[in-house]
Amino acid sequence: MRKTTINQKGSSMVEMLGVLTIIGMVGMGAIKFIGGVHNVFIQNMVVNEARDLQKVISDRYRFEGNYNDLFDGRNDPDAVAKFLCGEGDNKKRMAPYQMCSGDKMHHRGGGAVLVYPVSGDTTKYTMVFEGLSDTACSSLAQVNWFTRQKSDVYQMVITDGKDQTTFVANSPYVEDETAEGIATGIFPVGASQALAACANGNNSKVQLTFF
Repeated sequence: MRKTTINQKGSSMVEMLGVLTIIGMVGMGAIKFIGGVHNVFIQNMVVNEARDLQKVISDRYRFEGNYNDLFDGRNDPDAVAKFLCGEGDNKKRMAPYQMCSGDKMHHRGGGAVLVYPVSGDTTKYTMVFEGLSDTACSSLAQVNWFTRQKSDVYQMVITDGKDQTTFVANSPYVEDETAEGIATGIFPVGASQALAACANGNNSKVQLTFF
């Protein structure tokens, strides 16, 4: 009788361990799933923020034929960010609200966003997204910036955490002057090119120069 009781207790322990193992495996799977969903959300938000920021800048200044008013006395990216974020006045803010943190801009992935003029050319400006994950970088690199049969972007440069250029994409209307040995392409950039260029240990920088 006692032997039977011991066997039953042993079986119960084995069954409990089995149940706990299954619960652990399900929990790990759920965590991975939630992490994957969160990563997709972040990369989509980064792309949307880049599109929204580009649109608001272009819509406001393009009709003038240049970006002089945007960079008038604001050659420093911090000064430009302060201006785009409304200089403390939400009614004057042009940048998407979630990108503004005080007088600085950041994307949803946490990295800095910089906007500055192109030296010697008032018809273009540069927008930089720093500290991107590999997936966010890849998604941003694949954005199709063509509108009305014309490319809004002049050039895209992707660099790694050591500021080494990994990829350059040019508008079809721009002569390619990229240094030898650097991967190049034209817009829209394909998935394989983007993934290869953005495999930088979740520390990529995408620099976009717009017309």
